Parts: sequence; structure tokens; C-alpha cells
Amino acid sequence: LAQAVPVMSVSSELVPVEVQQSVMVGPDGTDWSDASGLMTDYQQQQMWYAPMTSLASPMEPVFMVAIPTGPYMMPAGMPSVSDMDEAWYDQYYGGHWVGGHHGENGRWGNWRRNEGYQVSPVLRRIWDADEGVTLTEVLDVLMDVALDRAGAAWICERIADGDQKTAEHVMFGAQPHVLSLAVHEFGREVVTALIERASPDTANNLVSQLFGHLLDLSRHPHGCRVVQHAIEHCPKELQGPIQEELRGEVVSCIESAHANFVIQKCIQSLPRLATHFIVQEVSEQAVYLARHRFGCRVHQRILEHASESDVKSVLAEVMRSRNPLTCDEFGNYVVQHILEFGASDLQEAVVKTLLSDIGGFGSHKHSSNVVEKAMAVVPDARDRVIDAILAHRGARSPLAALASSKYGNFVIQHILEDCTPVQRKELGDRLRALGSVLRRGFGKHLIPLLGKSDSRGC
Repeated sequence: LAQAVPVMSVSSELVPVEVQQSVMVGPDGTDWSDASGLMTDYQQQQMWYAPMTSLASPMEPVFMVAIPTGPYMMPAGMPSVSDMDEAWYDQYYGGHWVGGHHGENGRWGNWRRNEGYQVSPVLRRIWDADEGVTLTEVLDVLMDVALDRAGAAWICERIADGDQKTAEHVMFGAQPHVLSLAVHEFGREVVTALIERASPDTANNLVSQLFGHLLDLSRHPHGCRVVQHAIEHCPKELQGPIQEELRGEVVSCIESAHANFVIQKCIQSLPRLATHFIVQEVSEQAVYLARHRFGCRVHQRILEHASESDVKSVLAEVMRSRNPLTCDEFGNYVVQHILEFGASDLQEAVVKTLLSDIGGFGSHKHSSNVVEKAMAVVPDARDRVIDAILAHRGARSPLAALASSKYGNFVIQHILEDCTPVQRKELGDRLRALGSVLRRGFGKHLIPLLGKSDSRGC
């Protein structure tokens, strides 16, 4: 296999190249030539590029691209990932490309450039579980160790088991590279361990180095975790700079797959007064964010942690749009949280909305979850829902709509499992009276429960 692949040398510089100049090979070895079409925006942004020159044909550069997650990019003629066992890795890549420990971390996305030198002997000793490795030795090659899975785990273990002085030593070596470590899959673990274990002054100094870069870090898949850790452990005097960098960017952060967790962490960890600016910006687009994949999470955190006045300011527009939000893919989670954490007047308004069309809301994919939540957390809501269901008879009654619905029949199931004997008997009689409606479609799932009702003597 090694003879079939031309020996390559790696240039000393990473440069952007066109994706189309490489061949994409999936984990199963299949050829995905249309690389740009198969890659997500995130993958294209996170690629590492390295121009490689084939010694067999020096005039024709071959480009290798390593992606931290997802499909793998390899030059034409390279073997599939499944063909790369540890022996072949050592034979071919020993002096060209190196990654983490072959058996544990042997992913293309973990490779780093290595031209003109072998991987650090200290890192190799960590791979081999050499107990004689000292922190002093690691600090001499800190970046080489911290950017490796096993190496980063070794450093974090020493920080966790040691005292503040140990964290101070690591911080001294890591300080010039904090931003580089923060956006690395394994390096970020070292940074978060330092924030947690170093002395307050040292941790504050480390967090201060993130200022000016908080937005970019928040939108980064690894950097956002460092920012969240910094927010959770930052002292009061550092809260101001964090607010200033996020102010005016709250909505754009919420729309980000990564930065939305930073906003949530602010609401959870910072004092209410310090997060008032978040509430204000969310209030301006409350309904839009309630229907947003990530925005609904921020609404939930506000309901859990914000002051009563802030909650009311955010929910004012939401409550006016509660009907469509109840049936929305993401908005329904906000309405469920209102039922669980909102004031009693807000709970009552949502329950009344549900009762106004219990057959429709209970049969809907998303709002049926809201009906179940109301019965679970709002006092007397279950009895009121049952009364609304039994208020009409016949094939067009709310009970018939729910029983024959893919989602509504779950509402009836939960009611039958947790209601009074009198209610269960009345529901059972009404369901049997539906006849063919009950026996066809999704209503058939209720028949075994009717048998249980009979066995209870109802």
C-alpha cells in the first residue's frame, strides 16, 4: 500500500487553496469529487490547508486538506481512512504528517504540519504512558503537547491534581498562545482548566486576553466553550468588558449555532442587572426569536433566571402571539416554559387558549406537547381539559378528533393513565360509542387502555 502512494514533502506554510483542487474521500473510502458541494459552510471555514508537492512529479502540486470534523480531504491516490492501520501510519507518515496517538486519536482532522523535525519526544512519551514525564519537560514544548488529545489530557490532569502554583507554571508557558489554544479542539481544554484552577489574579489576566476577541470566539465551535467558562468564573470587575463586547450583537449571537450558548451562559451566571441589556435586545425581536431554533432556548433561560419585570417585558409580545407560537416547531417550547415558570396570570392565559380549541391544539404535532405540559404543571388544568374534551359528543367532537389523531391519541392515553375513576369511566364509554372511529387509524392504540379501565372496575 505504501508503495502505491508517492512520497510527499510538506511546504512550511499553510495557505488557502481552492477546494476543487483536492479529492474528497469519505470515511468509507468512496470518492466525493464535488468537495465544495458536499461541505457545510462551517467545514469550509474550519479547514486546514497545506500545499504538498509530489516528489514523483515536482511540477504538479497536490493539495491535502484536513477537516477537524466531517468528511476527509486527501490527494488523489491516497488510501481510504479504513485502510490506514497503525503500522502503515508509522511507515509512511513517520517524518511527514503527525497527529495524536495513532490508536486513540488517529483522525485526519488531528494532523499537524511537521516538516524538518519529528514529533516531540516528550509527546511520544506521553503517548506511551511514560510516568517519568515532568511538567518542566512539557512546558518546553507546550504547544506541541497542548494541541494533542492525549497531551492536553495530560496537562489538564496535572492542573487538576496540582495546586495553584502548578497552574501558574502552565499559565506562564501558555500565556502567549491563549487565543490559539482557545480555538483548538484540545487546546481549549487547557485554557478552561487554567481559568478554573489558577489563582484569581492569574485567571483574570488570562480572561483579559480574550477581550477584543469575544465575539469571534463566541461564534467559534471551540472558542465559545472557553468564553462560557470565562463568564461562569469571571469576577465582578470583568463583567463590564464582557457586556460591552456583546452589547448590540445579542440577536446575531443568538442566531449563531455556537454563540447562542454564550448568551445563555450570561443569563445563567451573571447578575440580573448585568444581563438587562440582553433582555432589552431580545424584547425588540421577541416573537422572531421565540420561533428561532436557538432563540427559543434564550427565551427559556430568561424565564428561568431573569427578574419578573424583565420576563414581562420579553413576554408581552410573545403572549399576544401565543396562538401561532403554540403550534410552532420551536415556539411551542417557549409556551411550555411559560406554563412551567411563568406567573399564574400567564399560565391562565395559555390554558384558556388551549381550551378554546382543545381538539385542534391537542391534535397538532407541536401544540399537543403544550397541552400535555399544561396538564402536568398547572393546577386543575387536567380537569379543565377533560371537561372541554367531554363537552361535545359525536364523530366531530374534540374526543373523536383527538382519538383519531396521530398526536392527539397520546393526549388521550396520558389522560386515561392519570385521571379519576369517574373520569376514566366517562371517557371509556364515550370512546366505545365512537365505534369505527376508534377502531381505524391511530384510535386503535387506545383500545388496550380501555381494557385496563375495565379491569379497574370502571
